[in-house]
Amino acid sequence: MELSMRLERALEALESPDLESRVRAVEELASCSSGIVERVATAFESEREAPHLIVERMGRFGSLMIHPLERLHREASDGSFKLATASALLYMGSEAGIPTLMTAVVAGNPRLCMAATSLADAGVSEATIPIERAIIECELSDLKTLECLTSSLRVLKHPISERVRLHLAGVEPKWLRDSLLAQ
Repeated sequence: MELSMRLERALEALESPDLESRVRAVEELASCSSGIVERVATAFESEREAPHLIVERMGRFGSLMIHPLERLHREASDGSFKLATASALLYMGSEAGIPTLMTAVVAGNPRLCMAATSLADAGVSEATIPIERAIIECELSDLKTLECLTSSLRVLKHPISERVRLHLAGVEPKWLRDSLLAQ
């Protein structure tokens, strides 16, 4: 039976005066919910125009969305999509994507800031060493990346190491250098 019909019947049965019918309706609604999140995951996987619009709203499904996203993450062959699922999983409370995000925290990676920010926001303290390494390897002219990475260290409440301070000492002007080094 089509999902929409199952859903409609279960919602009707939920209003039944019969307890057994209401209990079966709740079970059917739970089953329908699983089908719905699978469809959302499939839509996210196939969305090419603006996948971020779907991923931003996936959290509304809560923990129901974790298993389909973990499956998508495992099966992903596209690196950008794998990182997006890893970030979404971490936001939803699953640590399955942490290794993927950690490998993305390298200077020159176009998704470096997204990975560092996701890890920092989730409080993954193991990210501090790769974040510091990325800062040291980052060109001093790449101020946007340096700001993102130093901000991630602040979110993690990690003091900036002496090696990072020495590297950032070359940033000009002084006010910008001071803002990067601020704790």
